[in-house]
Amino acid sequence: MSTPYDNKSIEEIRTLIISGLQQEFNNRLRILPKSFVKILASVLAGVFVILYKQIGWLFLQIFPETAYWGEINVLGVRVRPLVKWGILIGVGEPRRGLQWQGFINVNVTRINTFLNSGTQLKSDITGKIYLTNETKALENDIERISVICAESGTAGNIEPGETLNFVNPLGNVSREATVESIYKDAIDDETEADYRFRVVSRWRKQPQGGALADYRIWGTEVPGVLNIYPYKDVNSPSGVFVFVSGLPSIYPNRIPSSALLIQVGKFCTYNPETGKATRKPLTAIIDPVGNETYLNVRPVSIVIFDVFIEGLIGIPALEFSQAVKTPIEEYFLNREPYNRGLSDDNNRTDQVTRNNVSSVADQVAISQKAEFDNVVMRRSGIITPSYNLGMGELCRLGKLYINGVEF
Repeated sequence: MSTPYDNKSIEEIRTLIISGLQQEFNNRLRILPKSFVKILASVLAGVFVILYKQIGWLFLQIFPETAYWGEINVLGVRVRPLVKWGILIGVGEPRRGLQWQGFINVNVTRINTFLNSGTQLKSDITGKIYLTNETKALENDIERISVICAESGTAGNIEPGETLNFVNPLGNVSREATVESIYKDAIDDETEADYRFRVVSRWRKQPQGGALADYRIWGTEVPGVLNIYPYKDVNSPSGVFVFVSGLPSIYPNRIPSSALLIQVGKFCTYNPETGKATRKPLTAIIDPVGNETYLNVRPVSIVIFDVFIEGLIGIPALEFSQAVKTPIEEYFLNREPYNRGLSDDNNRTDQVTRNNVSSVADQVAISQKAEFDNVVMRRSGIITPSYNLGMGELCRLGKLYINGVEF
């Protein structure tokens, strides 16, 4: 049965045109050469297909889920359809990558001198150049100095305790400097998938002035945030808890830094474009101390499950582990706590069960022509047939054992 929009090929359209022309011309103009009919049909079929595909492409631009990510030129105007949708509904343009920023401790060898802004340091770990972004008067034996990576992107992230070396030897400081703390983690340019997710989420959940979905909208505007899980504080009439998970590309365990939590708190309170407090209701409390530490904005906690697959036959354990590990990891990563009013009631993902893990492994075993006897799931060493994720809890796969061997 044909649909209202069948994707026909050139050959199919050519056949339809030939059939129609032959039927008409055989009745009225029998001397028309058949070769001319075929050539004309081929030309018309090509024209129709081009128009057909253009109309189909334009139809896809109506919806954020299918709008084109790249840039096109229409009558001299350059447009990115998906980005245009994002701007129209308030998401803005895709996020640009941010540079790593932090503080280093520098050993001073000559007091009462200066270290100029823009002085270069290099990391042997990342290979990136870092710049001092302030002119500092060296008045103590050890000075704390702000630095920034010269390039944006997660490749420039370094951790406290790591070493930076001044590119050019200086007479007033030691060559080596130690990273003391991180002020801002670097992020990469936003990918198409992440940006489309934000646009579609905003399209489906328009701000309502402090509803649960609003905290998710405001929080996920912060670069580096994967998702937001807001809850009411049952011990406070106006308290709101906001749990934050970070992008795995920046925070491998999805546990964000304290700096990111503070930034989420600010985005939930102030409009980043105007600086005005036009977001959460005045009575909602996410900063109970009132000094912008935002103690009610917290990192998610990760529940770790170990999986044991027992009695595997029909395939080497190593080969099976390579096929089954990723699907099991994805199962755990896709679990999240239930939050009425924000979660999908028809597709709850807060329960982690041994049966579901076994089903994932069984599907892989069937495709690999293998069999196993049993699957056991353990949390903190205790056999756990099922577990319901609580407030702000996510989960991940810990260790995978097959026939008693860890993979």
